[in-house]
Amino acid sequence: MNLRPPDLSTIIEAEQKRLGKFARPVAVLLIVVGIIGLISPVFLSTLTVGLVAAILILGGVFWSVHLYGDSQRHFSDWLRPLLLLITGLIIVWEPAAGIASLGLLFILYFLLDAYRNFTAHQRSGGLGRPWFIFSGIVDVLIALLFLLTWPRGSLVLVGIFVGINLIFDGIALLLLGRLLKGNGG
Repeated sequence: MNLRPPDLSTIIEAEQKRLGKFARPVAVLLIVVGIIGLISPVFLSTLTVGLVAAILILGGVFWSVHLYGDSQRHFSDWLRPLLLLITGLIIVWEPAAGIASLGLLFILYFLLDAYRNFTAHQRSGGLGRPWFIFSGIVDVLIALLFLLTWPRGSLVLVGIFVGINLIFDGIALLLLGRLLKGNGG
């Protein structure tokens, strides 16, 4: 068993193969969708919750197909696909409720991230303490923004935060592609 970490050239080669020729078009697509989301956050919120609904419905269908072919299935085995299908269909019929639910998940995420930031400096020996605390405060403020404007604010805030995330992911992918290209790609 080799316990040595890979050298930089090995990592760069692996990333070049993984990203392939589609890195730039995907990055541009992410940035464009992110900008559209900032221009029309309700549209991106709806698109996001639509994708979540599609994943839930597809998961329910695939589980149903899997269970149908299983000879040792039990009635309780059908609960998972049934819940996936029902949840996905409810989101399709009531997308605003799905967006509001995503807003609640964002509140939970930002509060958990704040906790992690407030305690992270203890694990790092105090290094970066002011930045961790600053990041934790920002997380709490974002969670409060979602909480104080919930549920209606979720219609806009989910789209804005997903849009910002897509823009930064696209920029990171562009920069990574450029870095890898500059290192022999």
